[in-house]
This record gives sequence, structure tokens and C-alpha cells, in this order.
Amino acid sequence: MPKKTLTVTSFIFLIIIIFSVGYILVKAYPSFKTPYVQTESDKPIEVTLEFWGLWDNSDNWEEIIRKFENRTYNFNGRKVNVSINYTKKDFGSYEEDIAKAKEKNNIPSIFMINNNWFESYIDLLEPLAGNDAYTQEYDLISHNDLLDIFSARTLFDAVRKDQLYGMPLYSDSLALYYNKDLFEKAGIKEPPKSWQEFNKVVKKLTILDNKDEIIQAGAALGTGENVSRSSDILSLLIMQGGGSVIDSDSKVDINKEIEVNMINGTEKRTPGKRGIEFYTEFANSKKEIYSWNSDQENSIKAFAEGKVAMMIGYSYHVKNLSAINSGLNYGISQMPQLENSTPINFSNVTIPVVSNLGNCKVEPVELSHEVDCAKISWSFLSFAVEKENSKQYLDLTGKVAARKDLIQEQIEADGAASIFASQAESSQSYNKFDDKIDNILVEMIDEINLEREETDKIVNEAVLKIENLNQDTRIQETRTQTNSNNQ
Repeated sequence: MPKKTLTVTSFIFLIIIIFSVGYILVKAYPSFKTPYVQTESDKPIEVTLEFWGLWDNSDNWEEIIRKFENRTYNFNGRKVNVSINYTKKDFGSYEEDIAKAKEKNNIPSIFMINNNWFESYIDLLEPLAGNDAYTQEYDLISHNDLLDIFSARTLFDAVRKDQLYGMPLYSDSLALYYNKDLFEKAGIKEPPKSWQEFNKVVKKLTILDNKDEIIQAGAALGTGENVSRSSDILSLLIMQGGGSVIDSDSKVDINKEIEVNMINGTEKRTPGKRGIEFYTEFANSKKEIYSWNSDQENSIKAFAEGKVAMMIGYSYHVKNLSAINSGLNYGISQMPQLENSTPINFSNVTIPVVSNLGNCKVEPVELSHEVDCAKISWSFLSFAVEKENSKQYLDLTGKVAARKDLIQEQIEADGAASIFASQAESSQSYNKFDDKIDNILVEMIDEINLEREETDKIVNEAVLKIENLNQDTRIQETRTQTNSNNQ
């Protein structure tokens, strides 16, 4: 019995010593802690997003991605580390690559699409979450803040059914490039602001020989194949006249009479027909504004070599011109408009979107159900368009701002992006559901120049081709959806 009592007493004494030693160590060494054994639930989930880009090199995104990756996040109640693999894709095979990835149910978490492609890809996209809880947890741009950051026009292309399906990174629009030396030689002090002024200037700048051959072209307009982005230029003319080219229901209006809202009511117009007539007149030798034909070189090359006084192009054409002739003395002016009309400019950009297929790599795999790939992807895009990150991206790429505050900074800086920035909030596009529409419009223009008396017939045939193209696209989408449902 005494032996047992001694054992218990010794045990209690030992416990007191252990706690006393621990207390003394903690007091003497505040940094001293009992070794911590990490449990499985404490380990961060490793998430990898795939990001397919167009035009941008990986170094354009490297720093933004690095800053995002250097954070540890708490998503859905779990610690998450995010890695992003950026891949620059080739434009020529890009849509085919997306189609192949779709067949394998392996579309990247984030990918770029043209602002005219949303109707074609909308079924694959996840919109920006509007729930306040998600907005806070994933640090998303809130719907209430969108119009404070971007203009309504900037958001227009990426909005469907009041939901945002893409995050604007930059803007770009058609503008007027003009040769300063040729303008000075012709005694023209300023570039034209309206199409009426444009026509007058073209006549002064076009020089023909005694055989009516073009020696110096006033403007690179009127034809299809040898004018860069001729389909966009024609579409802009139609839109400035009140047409939509192709409306949200995929109906083509370039051969139709429409009603245009005016201050004193409505007015019936045929903006498609008028736009086509106006554009092709620059390649009609019987017209006063004749200044271009199919025998000329590509418009970019001809302008760079000083053979044409004016061309219409996007901001990225600055690099093209510099590559051909770095010493060219030229200026850039806002796109000509119809007199006494609200400015309308044409937008052509690529926009990052988020896949709704939930594709991302998760480690450990068994925790995949706890990860929302789409919301994490939107978290990255929300981070990428923060002012500091957006500015860094624009500086690296030389692109034009989409954010209102950065647009104003670029305008005030009066640099190469200034003119394009001033057009950002008046730029828009149309429902170009397939890039083959460009080819149809280009072919239509060149056919009209060969057979002008058949203009109406050629335009109607082009409309039918676009409508058939739309029907084929819808049939293919239905088949793809059916196959997907049967898998």
C-alpha cells in the first residue's frame, strides 16, 4: 500500500516539474513553442489554371501572374495556392484548338475571344458572379462598381442578359492615319473630321497621270482584298448610318430599309446600301473621289512607303508601319464621322473569358469538389484589371486603356495611344458570329467593283451566305450540345 501511494505521488510530482519547465521556457524564451504537427485539413489546396492568350507574349503577363500566385487564399473555407500557366496561341488555328479542347472537355479555365465572338461561345462561358458573398470571398469586381470602372460601351460586347461574360483588358478602334508630308505638299493643314471633309481632301491628294492611272492615292479605300480590315471599315460606315450589320438575333440588315430614331421622330434609311455605295466609290474611276483600285499594293505597305496619303487602321498598325518604314512622317486622327451625328467608332479587341466547365488541376484530386475553378478564374481577372496591374499590362503591350481613369491618363499624355483612347467610349461592334463573315464582305466588295450594275444582286447573295452560315453554325451547336448530353 505505501509503495502504491509513493508511485502516485511521484507521478504527480513529475507532471508538476514538466509544466514548470514549460512555463519557465515560455517566459524566458517567448518564441519558444511546442512543435506543431500540420494536419491534412491545414495544408493548402494546390490549384492550377490554364490561360490561353492571343497576341500577348508570356512576359506581358508574367509579373501580374506572379503577384497573384504569391498570395495564399481562403476560398470556400479552405486555404488555396493558385498557379497560372499562360500559353500564347496562334490566331490561325485558335478556334480549331478551342473546338478540339471542347470535344475533350478540356477547355482552359481562362481564354481569350474576340469581342465579336460572344454569341458563338456564350454556352461555354461562366458569367461574373453577382452574389455579394462571392464578391467578397473571391475579391471580385462587384456589379455595382463595373460602370464606375468601365463605360457602358466598353462593357456592351461582353454583356448578355445583364450578366458580364468577359473582362475588358484594353480597347482599340479604327482611326485615320495620314501622311504629314503629303498633306503639307497639298496645302492641307488638318486631317478631315467628317466624311464630307474627307471627300474634299481625297480629291486634293489623289494624283492621276494622263491615262488616269493612280500615281498618288488619296486614300486606301474602296476595295476588299488589298485594304487592311476592309470589312470592319465597311461595317463602321453602315453602323454610322444607323444600321447594325447583324443584329442581336443574327438578322442581317445590309440590304434592308430600316427606321432610325431621330430627334423629331423616325426616318427610313437604307444604311447598308448607302454604306456600300459610299465605300466602293473610292474605287470607281467614274467618281470624283476615285483614289484607289485593286491594282494597288496592300494598304499598310502602300501607306508606309508614302504611296497613299490616308489609310484607316487600328492602334496595332503603328508597329506594322514602324517595321516597314521607321522614318515615316505621319499622324493619327479620330475617325471621320457623319456631320451632326453622335460619334460611332468600331471596336475590335480580344477579351478574356472564363470557362463554365470547371476545368482546373487540383491537388489533392480528392478535394476537387471543394474548389470552384470559375470563381478563382474570375478572381484573377478582377485582380488583373485593378488600376496598377492594368497600367502595367498596357505599358508592356502598348495597348489602349479600357478603364475610364486610365483612358483619361492616356488622352492627357498625348502619346501614340491618345487618339484611340479618346474613341474608347464611343466604340462598338456587331454580332459577328463567325469570322467567315469578313471573307463574305470582302468578296462582296470586290465583286461589286467588277460588276457595279449587279450591286443589288451581289449584296443579296452576300446576305444569303451570311444567313446560311448562321444556320450552319446553329445546327453544329445543336449537334455538339446533343452529343455532350449523351456522353
